[in-house]
Amino acid sequence: MPYLLGIDVGTSSTKSELFDLEGNSVAVAQEEYPIISPNVGYAEEDPENGWWKALQDTVKAVLKTSKVNPKEILGVCVSGTNACVAVDSEGKAIINAIMQLDNRSIRYAEKIREIVGEKKVFETTGNRIASGTFLAPTILWIKENMPKVFEKTYKFMVPTGFVTMKLTGKYTIDLSRCSTTLLYKIGKEKGWSEELCKMLGIPIEKLPDAYISKEIVGEVSEEASKLTGLAKGTQVVAGCMDTVGAAVGSAILDEGEAFYTLGTLGRLCCCMNQPKFDKRFINIHHAIEDRWLAMALMQGGGLSMKWFRDELATFTTEKAKILGKSAYQMIDEEAEKVPAGSRGIIFLPYLSGEKSPIWDPYARGVLFGFTAMHKRGEIARAVMEGVAYSLRHNIEVFEEAGFSIPKIRVGGGGAKSRLWRKIITDITGKKVEVTRMLATETFGDALIAGLGVKVYKSVEEIKRMVKIDEELIPDAENHKRYTNMFKLYKRIYEHLKEDFIELSKIEFFK
Repeated sequence: MPYLLGIDVGTSSTKSELFDLEGNSVAVAQEEYPIISPNVGYAEEDPENGWWKALQDTVKAVLKTSKVNPKEILGVCVSGTNACVAVDSEGKAIINAIMQLDNRSIRYAEKIREIVGEKKVFETTGNRIASGTFLAPTILWIKENMPKVFEKTYKFMVPTGFVTMKLTGKYTIDLSRCSTTLLYKIGKEKGWSEELCKMLGIPIEKLPDAYISKEIVGEVSEEASKLTGLAKGTQVVAGCMDTVGAAVGSAILDEGEAFYTLGTLGRLCCCMNQPKFDKRFINIHHAIEDRWLAMALMQGGGLSMKWFRDELATFTTEKAKILGKSAYQMIDEEAEKVPAGSRGIIFLPYLSGEKSPIWDPYARGVLFGFTAMHKRGEIARAVMEGVAYSLRHNIEVFEEAGFSIPKIRVGGGGAKSRLWRKIITDITGKKVEVTRMLATETFGDALIAGLGVKVYKSVEEIKRMVKIDEELIPDAENHKRYTNMFKLYKRIYEHLKEDFIELSKIEFFK
């Protein structure tokens, strides 16, 4: 029996999942790794001992659990988070990857604005100038602050391309990740912008070759075969950003369809058949030809709950191990006892600044309104509600821009929480559809691999693979209460906006 392998290199962990051609999950494995923060505002990860090692471990585990003959795997597709990875001519990472959560390149986004101008960048690339999310400001930071690293760099890559290179030996980037470089034309005309690269002093030869997500870029090499257990010669496609994998895994493939992925970061996307770009969103090329996605990126999605688990619920985590439950399951049980509105606590999920819709790298997380009477369950629920308020805020902006969003298809690790799904429904006031396959990234990756190796012939085949397991309708009373809280949620940020900037000027480390 033939199989397809989807691999998602996430911000917090790498997941490998094996699917048969009917879209059934056969085996899955996941491995976490840390975000390294050597200074306030810095966020790094180790590409070699983090992502690449986790990929090797999870692929081996999947093969062992499934007992599948590696030769029966027809294709592999990798999706991934966003980061800048500087590699040498031997394919080794020279320094830690600088993640999209990193804020060190804020000044270099301003430099691009001064040198090129916002209008020129948007007209060329379809995106606004911002740090972290986009590669160009980080490359300029490396050029000025680590000139030897810049000189030694053979290619500046993203996580998907880096891992795909480790599998195949080919230095590539897919069109969806090209969209987040500020150096690539993503509309009807495509290609690296020689003009922008020249104006910014970024040699175009330091950028990898670009491919559509489903294009086969190489085969698993002999060395990668030994390290992963995959069969030498297994075909590997270009891959995609995690959001695009989730779009395919949610069957968001036609004009106007919307989905929300609650991973480490939250991502609300609407599909477009034409490149109607709006600078309030991140505009990206879909895995499907002549399709684009308008994306609202929220940096404090599942990251907020992970922070709560690791820093405020360590006792729960230890207790969960004894009871054989997950820590998140036990946190849910505490939060479910709390009424809508968390008895007056409001959480601003800006733990690493924020992209959509406020585009403020200086914003910080806030727990507002808690007292000595509040308990851990109320804070847990407030964290979930804060992430959902952020989603509602972005839905408002989408609708102002002319998008119609009567319903949202929800997936991602955070969507495993029945409570969080209900909170999202009640806060947004939208009908929510929950896909049977919540791991939409790895499922979408497998489907893209299937398109690449031609076991699936059309988009219609992909649509039939995606099943809806649950439909949620908003509770009118809860929605009314949440609407009042939501107004306050937005006001809190406006009141603190200038204070966040002042806070950023204080030196905490010498």
